[in-house]
Amino acid sequence: MFSLARGVGRLGRFGRFRHVAPLRLQCPSASCQGLQSFATISRPQELHRHRKRLEGFGKDAPPGDEKTLGDCRNLLKDDDWFARKVAVDAIAKVSQKGDEVQLALLYKHLEDDDIFVREAAVDAVVQVAQPQDEVAVTKVSMRLSDEDCFVRTRAVVALGRLGSKGDAHVMGLLTDMFEDGFVPVRKRAIEALAILGAGDASVVERLSSVSQQDSDRGVREEAKQALTNLR
Repeated sequence: MFSLARGVGRLGRFGRFRHVAPLRLQCPSASCQGLQSFATISRPQELHRHRKRLEGFGKDAPPGDEKTLGDCRNLLKDDDWFARKVAVDAIAKVSQKGDEVQLALLYKHLEDDDIFVREAAVDAVVQVAQPQDEVAVTKVSMRLSDEDCFVRTRAVVALGRLGSKGDAHVMGLLTDMFEDGFVPVRKRAIEALAILGAGDASVVERLSSVSQQDSDRGVREEAKQALTNLR
């Protein structure tokens, strides 16, 4: 069901092309020689060509490659969500660990108006930020209230990877996610809480409650397994 829901979301996104408004698209220099930096397009075919030019962007770039990262900064200004997502993914791949300049760009796009860009930005922050980076944890935690359930899910996973073990504030945020209406959010919250709260009696108590009271059988089983691993 999780995969099906995401697939439907993507079909809905691509289904809007026939009605797409004129966009100003930013091209990375390496793939747009002979073209203007910006192109105004209004037809799906032109949008398709623009995206084809981005295939493989950043794939072979070495870590810290300034040219690729510069092209990413330009692509992040693109009106097309796909181009911005390509840029975010490339930043995650090419950036040096802990690069504050790139993290600042990613933090901005945690608030992108497109759900796929926001989701990619959450994952990218995990890739680039140092473990236990307090700023990264704070920025990612803001996406726990995202309107999109998949973004919330990725944010929960990210906190489990970035947070400090025993951090009461982060564990409190994860505990709150047990009230989320989306089953994968609750499952990932169990996993993250088990990572950060190992040895914490209050975590065991909360997971015990979830294992008995959650409305979804899969969530209850996830909590039972987490309890087994913690004991």
